[in-house]
Amino acid sequence: MGQNQDNFKRGTAEMLLLYLLSKEDLYGYQITHAFAEKSGGVYTMLEGSLYPILYRLTENGCISDYVKQVGVRRTRRYYHLEEKGREYFKEILSDYDAVTQSINRIMDREAGGSTDE
Repeated sequence: MGQNQDNFKRGTAEMLLLYLLSKEDLYGYQITHAFAEKSGGVYTMLEGSLYPILYRLTENGCISDYVKQVGVRRTRRYYHLEEKGREYFKEILSDYDAVTQSINRIMDREAGGSTDE
């Protein structure tokens, strides 16, 4: 199950990241913590996986970043969802909804059905 779960996570990471940023600006550690906390520890986002996504979304204009001073010698880089990112989020969420609904229909799970035979 582990490999399948990892593949599913990779496919949803961008969508979930954009969702979190739609609520508030966050810095890297907050993002990784939110993934773990909100999923009950099932969905962890390692920094090695997170930052390439952040960089790609920044390059595409979906998010922007800024540095904020926290303390005397410490700064944090926050990420902010831009309008282009909001539109992109709506698109991928719509795609996700369509795919999951189709999967549920195929597996006869639409009305709370079970996959048990």
